[in-house]
Amino acid sequence: MARQIKTIRSWQKHLPKRPHKVRRSYYSDQKKSNSKIIVKIIWAIFIILAIQSIFQANYFKVDKITVKDNQDLSAEEIILSLEGQLMANRFFIFKNNNYFLLKTKPLEALLVDKYNLDSVKVDKKFPDQLAIWLKEKISYFIWKKDDALYLLDAKGGLNRQIEASDEKYLILDDKRAYRPSEDQIFTSDEVNIINNIYLGWNDKINSKFKLKRVLINDTWDLELYTDIGFYVKLDINEDINTQLDNLKKVLDENITGLDINYIDVRFGDRVYFK
Repeated sequence: MARQIKTIRSWQKHLPKRPHKVRRSYYSDQKKSNSKIIVKIIWAIFIILAIQSIFQANYFKVDKITVKDNQDLSAEEIILSLEGQLMANRFFIFKNNNYFLLKTKPLEALLVDKYNLDSVKVDKKFPDQLAIWLKEKISYFIWKKDDALYLLDAKGGLNRQIEASDEKYLILDDKRAYRPSEDQIFTSDEVNIINNIYLGWNDKINSKFKLKRVLINDTWDLELYTDIGFYVKLDINEDINTQLDNLKKVLDENITGLDINYIDVRFGDRVYFK
C-alpha cells in the first residue's frame, strides 16, 4: 500500500497569520456620528450667540441721531419718521438699528420720498451714531385747500403737506372750485400776481400791518387778510402797486384797523372801507 505524501501546505500553519480586520459594530459607529453632530450643534449655537451678542449689544445700537441743515423740518420729525426702519427685524432675531447691519441708502430714499427733499445724505459714525444732512426745497407760501395745508415753492409747485401753519409763510386760502390734478398748483402768471402783492405789501404796508392770508376764489377777486383781522379787497386786473399805494394813504390817516371790517381799493383813487 502506497504511503500518503503530506501536502506542502502543512508547514504554512506554523507561519504567523495575517490579522483579520475587526469590523466595528453598527452601534459604535452611530455613537461616534451622533457625537460629531452634537459637537457641530454646540459650535453653531456658540457662533450664533457670539454674533447675537455683537449685533444686539447696546454699544453698537444706533441711537444717537443728529440732523443738520434742516429748515422747515424739525429734527424730531425726521428722527420719528426713521423709527420704523431702525426698529425693523433683520434675519428674524436682530434689529436693524445695529451699526453693522444698518444700511443708509434705504433711509435716504425714505426721507426723499416722504418729504420731497432736493437731497439727503445719511452717514454712520462708529459705534452708535447717525448723521443726516438735508437739502430742503425752499418754500414761500402755504397753500390751504379743504382744511389741509401744503408748502409751495417759489414757482407755485407743491412741496409737501404740513400739519400746522407757520407764521413765516403767507397763507394762500384757495376757495376755487378748480382742483389741481398735478403738483403745479398755480400757473406762472398767478404766481407773479401773488409775488407782486406779497412784495408790494412788505414794501409799503408791512411796517404797520402784516399780511397773513390771501383768499383766492374762482374770479380772483382777492381778499388780503391782516394780522389784526380786517381785510383788503384788490383787483388783479388793475395795477397792483397803485392799489397798494392808495391803501397806504388810507392807513396813514391814523386808521388803527380795529374799527373797520374791510378796505376796498379796487376803484382807483376812490377807496371805500366799512
